Amino acid sequence: MTSRIAAVMTTCALGLGALASGAGVAAAAPSAASAAVDARAAAVDRCSYQVVRSDDSRYVYSVSGVVGGSTRELPTQKEDFVRIAGEWLKVAQVDACADGQTQAPATLRVTGKLEHPEHYEPSVPRTIRSDALKPASSSVIPKAPRLTSVDRIDAATVRVNWEPVQGNPDQVIVLERKPFYSSEIGVWHPYTFQWDAPSGAASMERKLQRDPDVPSEVRSHSYWMRVTKNGFVSDLRAERPTTVEP
Repeated sequence: MTSRIAAVMTTCALGLGALASGAGVAAAAPSAASAAVDARAAAVDRCSYQVVRSDDSRYVYSVSGVVGGSTRELPTQKEDFVRIAGEWLKVAQVDACADGQTQAPATLRVTGKLEHPEHYEPSVPRTIRSDALKPASSSVIPKAPRLTSVDRIDAATVRVNWEPVQGNPDQVIVLERKPFYSSEIGVWHPYTFQWDAPSGAASMERKLQRDPDVPSEVRSHSYWMRVTKNGFVSDLRAERPTTVEP
């Protein structure tokens, strides 16, 4: 896939994601440069840390940890855009135990490097950073309900069912990965939608994409669960999609 096609697909996906979640404008690419990154962090478990941050798509981001007075970059385990309180934020989970490390980081920091500085005026910051982040305890990471089944209602409809929600999260999210057609480049490709579930709901009906032109390799649909609470997101690594064929 050429870089042009990939760029177009990314642009379409972000815009469509905002519509799917009811957001007026995706916050993935703010128009004005920022001198700092707005971020928060929490421990998911002994080795994994979640960092929730604002995002300016002109920058490439990394997370570093301070351990015993030295700073090292932490590898990313998983990351995604998540809509929290009406704002699109980037959630990354990083590994603090890589390379045999056993000591927990005292603080974390997000650094963004301008990806193509030659394309921007000198006034645009080449590097942006968060404050030093002292991770909150693992108790702030909410637990997502287990998806119990995906039942076929008719030829073009399924019902996604999940366990009762615990812990009063701010939002329960049903994630749906299905074929999406990009008219600009004339290609079907998988795209993940994030649907906000109504309060108290334990199921949601979704329509299957059954266009005969969808290639067999991207025809399947997958569903899984996520929750947000107090600015943090359930463990991204624990998400286990259930896949169905249309």
